[in-house]
Amino acid sequence: MQAIKELAGLTRQGFEQEVLQDYRPVVMRGLVSDWPLVAQGRAGLEACLQYLMAFDGGKPVDAVLARPDPARAFGYRPGLSGFSFVHDKRPYAALFEQLWRYSHFPDPPALAAQSALVAEVLPGLEQANACPLLDAAVRPRIWIGNRASVPAHFDDSHNIACVAAGRRRFTLLPPQCAPLLYMGPPDHAPTPAPMSVLPNLQTADAERFPLVRQALEQALVAELGPGDALYIPPLWFHQVEALAPDLNILMNYWWRDAPAAQRKDDLHLAAMRLAMLAFRHLPDGEREGWRALFEHYVFGARGESLAHIPADQRHMFGELDVKADAAIRKDLIAQLGKP
Repeated sequence: MQAIKELAGLTRQGFEQEVLQDYRPVVMRGLVSDWPLVAQGRAGLEACLQYLMAFDGGKPVDAVLARPDPARAFGYRPGLSGFSFVHDKRPYAALFEQLWRYSHFPDPPALAAQSALVAEVLPGLEQANACPLLDAAVRPRIWIGNRASVPAHFDDSHNIACVAAGRRRFTLLPPQCAPLLYMGPPDHAPTPAPMSVLPNLQTADAERFPLVRQALEQALVAELGPGDALYIPPLWFHQVEALAPDLNILMNYWWRDAPAAQRKDDLHLAAMRLAMLAFRHLPDGEREGWRALFEHYVFGARGESLAHIPADQRHMFGELDVKADAAIRKDLIAQLGKP
């Protein structure tokens, strides 16, 4: 495992120039240390939960509960027949009361309310605890729970994760590590993002999963305390462990680069699943041919490799206006609609 780059006193301009351009995770120590929520988190479980209740609008949130096994992971069950947790909706008042009760247990179940949009469930909290590196239009989500973990997975968005209470350990790996992580099916995962079947990379059985050792040689590991933040680039795998026994709180900010004109989303994950569906039954030699064509048409054809085509005749190789983009999408929809 490798050390991760750390920065302190980062400005918004510095973040955009030094961090976003590098496409590697960066720890930003003390980025949100002045948050009132961080101060309440340092004051202890009861003080922090009382602070949060002052913002509670009573809306039910998604909660997950897992057995108190060594991994305490919200992931797959053995054999991938299902998931290792149960899910329900409950108001924060009920969740906080359960966290308080669990704080008296020597080894309670893992409990968390995950990825709740702060403006909807705790209105006003985001204004009182704002990220200094982002516009207010990037809306934060909040994760509240006791000791638990989420197996290695990736998101297709930029992510700033801010620890407000407790401690969190992140194990981060570049997208190129996907073949080493024993990923589950993209259409059968505990979250919208594809996830590893391994509850914890560091404790995986080396005989059953020998490739994990190669992955961990490339891994970056960061442990964050209250007030610290981590930038995770799109598509980087991350295993997240909430370490404090009674209370861990994270606020995170996901955002995407602006999509093409007139689009809501560029649907990268959908394109990947469609490609999996289209090429799955071809013989190996033909699949390798398509791999080479994807390398050229999707990822390679730019700059000097297009010099032989006049700039105004590049069509899908070049810039597309709204009309051309819409015509191509309409044709693709028609192709997908054929029996």
